[in-house]
Amino acid sequence: MSALAGIFAHLLLSGALSGAADGQQGEADAAAVQLAASAPCDAVWTGLVVEAGTAEVIPGALVVLRQGKAAPLYARSGADGRVAVARLCAGEAAVSVTKAEHSPARLTITIEGARTESVIALEALHDHHSHRVIVIHDETPTSAAASESLSGAELARTRGQGLAETLAGISGVTTLRGSAGGMGKPIIRGQFGRRNLIVVDGVRHEGQDWGIDHAPEVDPYGADRITVIKGAGTTRFGAKAIGGVVLLEPRPLPRQPSLRAELGTVGASNPLGGGGSARIDYAPLKGRGLALRVEGNMARHRATMTPEYALDNTGIATWNAGAQVGYASEAIDLGVGYRVMRARGGICTCLRISTPEEFARGLARGRPAGVEAYRADFEIERAKQEIWHHMALARARVSLGGAGEIHGLYSFQFNQREEFEVVRQSVSGPQLSFGLATHAGELRFEHRKVEVGQGALVGTLGGTVSHQRNTFRSAATLIPDYYQKSWALYDVERLVFERVELEVGARYEGMARVAELRERDYLGQLAGGRLDPRACVASGAGGVCSHGFHTLSGTAGLLARPSKRLAGLTWRTHAHSSARIPSIDEQFMNGAAPSFPILGLGDSRIGVERSWGGEMALAYDGDWLHAEVAAFSTYVDDYIYFVPQQQEGQCAPLSCTARGPLPVFAFTRIDALFGGGEARVQLKAPRLPLAIMGDAAWVRGQDLSASAPLALLPADRYTLAGRYLLAASKGSARAYVEINGTAVARQRRFQAALDFAPPPPAYVLLGAGAGVEWMAGSELFRLSLVGTNLLNQRYRDFTSLLRYFADEPGWGVQLRFAVDFDVALEEKAKRRAS
Repeated sequence: MSALAGIFAHLLLSGALSGAADGQQGEADAAAVQLAASAPCDAVWTGLVVEAGTAEVIPGALVVLRQGKAAPLYARSGADGRVAVARLCAGEAAVSVTKAEHSPARLTITIEGARTESVIALEALHDHHSHRVIVIHDETPTSAAASESLSGAELARTRGQGLAETLAGISGVTTLRGSAGGMGKPIIRGQFGRRNLIVVDGVRHEGQDWGIDHAPEVDPYGADRITVIKGAGTTRFGAKAIGGVVLLEPRPLPRQPSLRAELGTVGASNPLGGGGSARIDYAPLKGRGLALRVEGNMARHRATMTPEYALDNTGIATWNAGAQVGYASEAIDLGVGYRVMRARGGICTCLRISTPEEFARGLARGRPAGVEAYRADFEIERAKQEIWHHMALARARVSLGGAGEIHGLYSFQFNQREEFEVVRQSVSGPQLSFGLATHAGELRFEHRKVEVGQGALVGTLGGTVSHQRNTFRSAATLIPDYYQKSWALYDVERLVFERVELEVGARYEGMARVAELRERDYLGQLAGGRLDPRACVASGAGGVCSHGFHTLSGTAGLLARPSKRLAGLTWRTHAHSSARIPSIDEQFMNGAAPSFPILGLGDSRIGVERSWGGEMALAYDGDWLHAEVAAFSTYVDDYIYFVPQQQEGQCAPLSCTARGPLPVFAFTRIDALFGGGEARVQLKAPRLPLAIMGDAAWVRGQDLSASAPLALLPADRYTLAGRYLLAASKGSARAYVEINGTAVARQRRFQAALDFAPPPPAYVLLGAGAGVEWMAGSELFRLSLVGTNLLNQRYRDFTSLLRYFADEPGWGVQLRFAVDFDVALEEKAKRRAS
């Protein structure tokens, strides 16, 4: 890491000495001509930037031209996709083109005569479609739903983090931090877990999400773009998307003959460790349309350090691998793929409680009992968890000519989770074992665009089916064996005009679920009055509970661009009525687990959760300013509330269990009201190498049944960052230095009678970062350094179960290095032939 740090410092210094006063040449006016500094040459090069496959022009693409040892020249494509660079010398020049939502392109051109012309095709980072179903393609919002994406350099700066930490920089998204190493779930506008759907490469992720702090078994390395849809996405994605959707989209396989690869490594100080990744894409010259990919990554980290002590036994080891093969043409696309994830993680020793008095002393002292013996090492001991997640898929797209096109997708996922208690040395193997198998299929028809006056109507009609079976093996109770079948039909239509877009959608979803409870589980829940006598009957030594669900959801939205003069100004409003089917744990949870340091209780009488909500947002996206403000509100009928319940008796306020005293959380139904807002701004000073970014998020929730605040909602959060942009030099480009801060208020809206500890104090975290990119031939290099909690602030987060037991991590530094290269095989073959 010291060698990389030296290279990093040298590149940043060379960028600074090249003259920061020159400003950011990369922000040239659209289609502006950049003049070479000392060129007697008078040749002109013009380029046309288009999207591969559709030939649509792409405005606003950044073009960097390098010739010899001269400083790089910058320009942006205009509204017609064209760009021009003048006063060039005859000979070869290296050209790189980048644009958000597209893969970068790099090529070598030969400047000949007075004028040279080229066409540069960028591959889109989205599904391929026939041109007959595409209406518009630019960076303006194309949906009434609020969304925000990470891609390119911004995503690269998060490599090596879990999914929740990767998304934490998005406005309105926080992390429900876990009680074990490297774990956490994203919270979108106050909703988490069962109310947020994760879609990986078009497949709805299915895992053991019954644990509050179970991290999704998802590999962010496999995504080239991550999009968060804030608010209900039920009409398109189903009942689990009532809170929000996280889309992880991999880079499309190459459509032109090429060999490209990306290699990366990351090192971290807290938790100490690191990892590496590799991805190789190959599209052969002779098998046009055929492409394949292999990828993988691995990481190993020791236990995390708080400012004052180690979080003993929170080390983690992970690896991921995958492969894809695809064929693409204008008429048909075919593809198959497979991914596997393996993770082993220790569970913090701090979660072990012997008595209620020990729990109370830990809260009073602000540190776990026996912390003096805690170590920060790589060993993963009991208690721990081990996870396998397999995903296989097959997809097809078939063009129907003038009618549109059909997309089909089949997927199979198998999630295996094993949890290991602290037991006698003579006992081996896991104490809890889960296996979740899911078959799913989707078929959708995207009809051709229909001209409607000066606008166009586009839409998607689709259906889904799935079958899921879960097996649970343990001497204890927690989640019963079950199987469920689900099906859905949906239609989403958009009417698009130049300055107005209307969107409406509807979805019907059904499910049949059968849970098989063993004798101890069945009798215990029956005695507790938590089984629905209309749906549950005795069977053999246990019982069987059968439930059927039918739901309808609908959305309507409007997107308007009210001013011709302010082309970047948009106003968006969105309303929905959504329904969510209860998950298996909400109905039948009955127990605790090593990774789940609470006693959870479900209720099979819980039914469908219905919400009515809406949002409104105003945004401006200009050359030097991006600003957005949004407000949302949702009323939920029969909201399924997972709430702490203080107990009476010997272990009060906890409950006495075989694993020791544990906090009790139970699912119950209430009427709830959510509301909140977000604001974010990005200001890039004209002609100055300075940028300021900030955002704020507020969430409010009210239990209308008790006229009291809801639990586990994130506190108000504010972030502010200042970035100094170093001028481009012969050796580097896009270099920056940044300082940032995050302020989180104390949560003052809570029910003291329900919780086991008061909300933690407010805190402020200081961070910093620096990064640089540079080209060497056809290779693109990225280097970044990020520091977090640099003041080593001691703090606890209200949305973390860890807050009952220990502090959050102390200061840390992450160093990332990656190289990306692309060899155009067709161009290379032409050069050899000539």
